[in-house]
Amino acid sequence: MSDTARRASEDPHSQATVEIDPPERLKHWSRELGVTTEALQAAVHAVGPRVDKVKDYLTGGQAGNQSDG
Repeated sequence: MSDTARRASEDPHSQATVEIDPPERLKHWSRELGVTTEALQAAVHAVGPRVDKVKDYLTGGQAGNQSDG
């Protein structure tokens, strides 16, 4: 994951969003987050496009707990 994507996914105040359209952006974000395009689309549909929410969804709610330890 790039530094920009990592920072956005760890910052609950970030307004960065995952773009799933056009297909090139979907592929980009699936590589950035290390998931399939199908999993990424499901996550965006479930929680919306904010990077922090998508990462949290994809990691089973564990993304927000990284600063605890």
